[in-house]
Amino acid sequence: MKLEILKEDIDRAISSASKVSNKNLSLPVLGCVVVSAQNEHVIVRATNLDVSVEIPVKAKILEEGSVAVPAQIFSQTIATSTDTKITLFEKDNVLVVGGDHGDAKLKTLDVSEFPTLSYVKEGQGVAVSVPTKEVTKALKTVSFAASSSGMRPELSSIYLTLQEGVLITAATDSFRLAEAWVPVKTKQAIDPVLIPARNVQDILRVISEGDTTEIRVGENQCTFISGGAQITSRTIDGAFPEYKAIIPTAFVATTTMLTEDAVRAFRKVSVFSDSFGRVEIQNTPSKKQLLLGATNTQVGETQEAVDAVMEGEDVSMNFNIRYITDALSVLSSDSVVFKIAGEGKPVVIEESPNSGFMCLVMPMNK
Repeated sequence: MKLEILKEDIDRAISSASKVSNKNLSLPVLGCVVVSAQNEHVIVRATNLDVSVEIPVKAKILEEGSVAVPAQIFSQTIATSTDTKITLFEKDNVLVVGGDHGDAKLKTLDVSEFPTLSYVKEGQGVAVSVPTKEVTKALKTVSFAASSSGMRPELSSIYLTLQEGVLITAATDSFRLAEAWVPVKTKQAIDPVLIPARNVQDILRVISEGDTTEIRVGENQCTFISGGAQITSRTIDGAFPEYKAIIPTAFVATTTMLTEDAVRAFRKVSVFSDSFGRVEIQNTPSKKQLLLGATNTQVGETQEAVDAVMEGEDVSMNFNIRYITDALSVLSSDSVVFKIAGEGKPVVIEESPNSGFMCLVMPMNK
């Protein structure tokens, strides 16, 4: 194999693919990316058997072939190169990464041991094309709410469905729930699927180059195709909680604040939160302020007020501050609304005006 390629192009592909690969003592080739030179393209592949990626890159192919090279050292070698154009040349199980400022020689592995990548082929399952920015928003804004524990796989997954022209995603760890929805111009539908949350960042990274993303859902897997690149994640068997039933429909108070003010205030108060991350929130319509307080016996205590437009009753509750700040961090609106269902009941956080996001947070016991 021998080829010439722009450093910027191969760097982007290898960087994305290398994050999918992982060290596997029983199958070392899974720690590699496979570079295949064919026709006028280089195809970069990687997999950890849970998610797999295939990224095409334009190149000048001088000699066709394939090579499996350890992902991390290859990625670092490309990233630190100062050359604008790079030559890749494989001979005698060694990949030479060449340029005007020097060469690097990387030992390769047997490419025949690399597993055949599985993906949802055209015509299999359901396929829907969606603007990439909408897919990105739908996945990115809910992934923080997924559980980091693997005890219940359905809670460490992202729920995705497309019904009646609306793409819906949701995630919950049972203490909070995030839901996003975006309108899509299609009459097709996607039945609910569960995608492991840990795979979402890889998916977002790979689809970022294209304007449109095709979502293909097949048996036990889901493929995203954008800008020629494709990434496939296995899907989870199991039932996502029937979350619609727990979202309050009646509220005793609503509070609207500038998002910037809310982020600043909660960030300041978080310094004083205790080991449980506890923060007291007092909704005080008479003062037109949301009052925040936190006490830590080892640090001290603090109070902070946020000017707000308020309606309804005085309410005081405790929350895990991280659950609030996580929700605030994904907002794109200038204002945020806290809808309070009552003492001991959830608070619903929404953008204002609402452009398709909701986060429900359960209170903490006093």
